[in-house]
Amino acid sequence: MDFLNIIRETESEFEIIAEQLFNNFAIKTADTTFRFTDIEFYWHSTNHPDKSTYDRKHVDPRAGDWFFHYSGVDIALKNNETGGYGGILIRGVYDIVKNKSYKGPMVCAMRLFSGTNAFSSFIETQIIPYNFPEALVNKGQRVGLGQNAVISGTDKLNYRFYIDPLFSSN
Repeated sequence: MDFLNIIRETESEFEIIAEQLFNNFAIKTADTTFRFTDIEFYWHSTNHPDKSTYDRKHVDPRAGDWFFHYSGVDIALKNNETGGYGGILIRGVYDIVKNKSYKGPMVCAMRLFSGTNAFSSFIETQIIPYNFPEALVNKGQRVGLGQNAVISGTDKLNYRFYIDPLFSSN
């Protein structure tokens, strides 16, 4: 999980993390396995004030924790040394068993966590190592940001990364 450590707070650092998630990890649930296909980065610190990042009012997740919020589910990011926090919003996944794509943050949250038994002692949804063919990673502006992002100018940042799961870069 060391690759989730945010130090430089730059687009290129986020892109390196995105490439790792797309090519070297999958999300395993109780009945299937998903490939990441579309993610967005949100990061807030003193040096990187992103007003689109959810405040940690009710919970304070560690890096790598699932973080549920009003827009879907993130892989939490945190740097205790700088006081920085944020998350990687999951916007798209590809079910490699059913050969089917799912798009949208809330749809992804439902696909990944629905069917988890409320009486079980654990959540089976976890990120696992998985070697996929290397994908061509595209990037662009984040989608559906609110007025805070427009006012602060963070709506123009290229913090969205996405792939076509059926085509490799080779």
